[in-house]
Amino acid sequence: MRYVRSCWTVRNNSILNKHLEKYICNHYQELLNISKKLTKNSDWAGDLLQNVILQLYDKKEINLKSIDDNNIKYYIVKCLTVNWYSTTSPFYRKERRESSLYSELHTDINYPDMDNTIQEHEIMDIMEMEWSEQSWFNKVIFTKYLALGSLKKVSVDTTIPLTSIKRYIDNTKDTIKQNTFKKFNR
Repeated sequence: MRYVRSCWTVRNNSILNKHLEKYICNHYQELLNISKKLTKNSDWAGDLLQNVILQLYDKKEINLKSIDDNNIKYYIVKCLTVNWYSTTSPFYRKERRESSLYSELHTDINYPDMDNTIQEHEIMDIMEMEWSEQSWFNKVIFTKYLALGSLKKVSVDTTIPLTSIKRYIDNTKDTIKQNTFKKFNR
């Protein structure tokens, strides 16, 4: 340890680790309660504390005014706060962001039900048959609409008025929809 501008810069990990380990062992439940308060009783509280403890053990240098319980506690609470609220913190990058991607994926996936899958296949077969029965003109306009993504782009591409394009698209949709449900509900 050496004295630098009224604070201790701890470079020797063994001294720091002894004090940190002693403090963490003696005050773990208190730190966990602080973490729970900080995260508003989130399920992440324990993970956050564990992650911060690992970060502290991995640090090469920590600046403290003195190595006592209050300074260590303040430093750990500050690390907890930064890791919880910062979107660039190691905890956020490693845990929360990745987890949010999985939870979004989980909510977006509709797991297949065999009865629904069979019905979906039947509906798709009927829709394909209805599509094949459409006139070539409606097919071309509707395909352009799907490819270009807007009525205006189809209108510009084909030089057909926008209102006519809208009418052709709506008629094609309605015809396929009505005939599909008529045939499916028989």
